[in-house]
Formats: sequence, structure tokens, C-alpha cells
Amino acid sequence: MGAGEEAISSEQSTIQALKVYVDADFGGEIDGMKSTSGSVIIDPYAVTVNWRSRKQQTVAKSTADAEFNSTGLAAEEGIWLQKVQTELCPANYRKNEYPNIKLYNDNQACIASLTNAKFRASTRHVGVRFFWLKEIIEMGEGEMGYLRTDKMVADGLTQVLDKTKHELFVAMLGMY
Repeated sequence: MGAGEEAISSEQSTIQALKVYVDADFGGEIDGMKSTSGSVIIDPYAVTVNWRSRKQQTVAKSTADAEFNSTGLAAEEGIWLQKVQTELCPANYRKNEYPNIKLYNDNQACIASLTNAKFRASTRHVGVRFFWLKEIIEMGEGEMGYLRTDKMVADGLTQVLDKTKHELFVAMLGMY
């Protein structure tokens, strides 16, 4: 997990954030051409606390759209889990203050859309999710960072892996 941590440039806080790794295939379902979303959420102690793999509800028009949809779903889950964590350990947090989640994605077009905060007409069909994610990033509840595909923890939740990649995926999840 260490390789992705330097991807997000922010000062280290005493409060540690959950790391959310997001991936998607593009049109992987043969019958309906819907994409598959995959996400892994890891706590500050490198423990996998949640993972999800699910077919997206809508058809994505591009790989960036598929990744964008996955990122939105994973961000919702990550923010919810971060808030649960603060409720379970209130002594570790000041009132109404909790760390932002760290979102890692391997699609640079998706990251650029969110961090540059420019809404394009070509992404109008994902407008609500776009503005929600943009707002989460602007408010400091989440940060976006790039993580190369070969380091992406969620990769095994969206596609079939060869033996070597599968073993790496299992190790990254801490399931040796």
C-alpha cells in the first residue's frame, strides 16, 4: 500500500484516514454492456474493512465514466465508514472533525475531471455524481490520488487475474 500514499500531496494529520481504492472494467457484461465497479477500503492499520464488487446500474460511455461511477459509489461508502469510525472512537476526534478519505484511482481522466473541477457537456449524464464528488473534494472530505494499475488493490474485483496477479491481489488485501 505504501506506493500509493505519496500520490496524494497533503500534510499528514494526526488523525488517519481510510484509504479507498477504486477500479472499474468498461462494458464487461456481455449481455447489457454494463461495467463492473470494484472497491477496497483499508483502515490506517492496513486492515481491509470493506470490499465490494458490483455491476453498475447504468451503461458507461467510456472507461473514464465507468471509473467515475465507481469512484462515486466508493466515496459514499468510505465517507460513511469514516463517520462510523469517528462515532465509535469519539475521544480520538474533535467535535464535528474527522479526517478526509483518500480515494485512489488508476484512471487519470476521471481524476483530472474531479481535481480540475471542470464539468464538460460530454459528462452531463453523470452530472449529479460529478457535482457531489467535486463538492466532497472541495469541502475536504475526500482527496483524489492516482495509483498505477499494477498497484491497484481493487483490480481483482473487476476482472479475471492470472496467477501472479491474483497472488499479488491477495497479498495487497492482507489475506496471505
